[in-house]
Amino acid sequence: MNTGFHVKHNCFCLQHETSNLRPLHAQVGGHVGMKIFDDRYVCKPLNRRELQFYQAIPRQLSQLVPGFVGTLTNGNAEDGEEFYSNKSKNCSDSAGSQTSDYLVLENLTLGYKKPCVLDLKMGTRMYGDFASEAKRQSQKKKTVKTTSAKLGVRFCGSQRFSVSKNNFEKLDKYVGRKASETEFRDLLENFFNNNGFLRRDIISHVINKVRDMRESLLDLNQFRFYSSSLLIIYEGQHFSDLEAAGSFESEDSMDCDSFNATMRSRKTSLAKIKIIDFANATMPGVFEDDLVHEGPDAGFLLGLENLQDILESLYEDEPRVRKP
Repeated sequence: MNTGFHVKHNCFCLQHETSNLRPLHAQVGGHVGMKIFDDRYVCKPLNRRELQFYQAIPRQLSQLVPGFVGTLTNGNAEDGEEFYSNKSKNCSDSAGSQTSDYLVLENLTLGYKKPCVLDLKMGTRMYGDFASEAKRQSQKKKTVKTTSAKLGVRFCGSQRFSVSKNNFEKLDKYVGRKASETEFRDLLENFFNNNGFLRRDIISHVINKVRDMRESLLDLNQFRFYSSSLLIIYEGQHFSDLEAAGSFESEDSMDCDSFNATMRSRKTSLAKIKIIDFANATMPGVFEDDLVHEGPDAGFLLGLENLQDILESLYEDEPRVRKP
């Protein structure tokens, strides 16, 4: 069935009778229940601060975050639903009403048959400038007990497709809270284990993306991505199940060149890496009551640097057979 979208004066409208919101099964981190609409869009419960952040994102950051489409107001049966473009300021105040507001973002898993998804909490500070003293102290204690304090990054959840079991193996954020530095490295290694071997092709791709991201963020003065995450996605489907992948001889095949060519033919990126979650972020000229933070976000950059170092060490490890 068609989505019911039509465009009029840069404003998207949604015909409520054809709308279809359903749970996002690929969600591996965060505290809010996200929805999928029309496969192409992710609907995230609206946070006003995050909405402002998306509406003001500068060009040099736009390629590092999910595409922002607009907002959706899910009303009662009588009112239906309305979907506004990212240029629109319209968004109902749901306090005391029977409506739910959402940010509408691109679905980063679109095009992947079995998306392996990793959520990494980035930085050394997990609270915004507006946080209460109790919240600050709570987050500081949590940070000190995890890899966030020293590495600037911690495991926050994952789903990895197991070819041998033909299902997704999921780990939650509590695994990451208890993980030591060594265990954090093991969690990354496990995530990139797919089709019977360590996916060094994916790791190499992610390393390059992380390196590019570091260079971009170094130029972003006064930006802070407190409590934001890094989302990494790659295709976990069995090679032989992918379209035009008939050249693979076995499930342990190391012929990644053919796999990469298949992914290109399907117009799906080998892997995606995006910054997400901006409810505690700040940028110059947008949030009037925020403090002015000079320079780039050192905590986030520390996390990227350590992540790159760990991935490079995994890439350089001797290949060995693993369970798919």
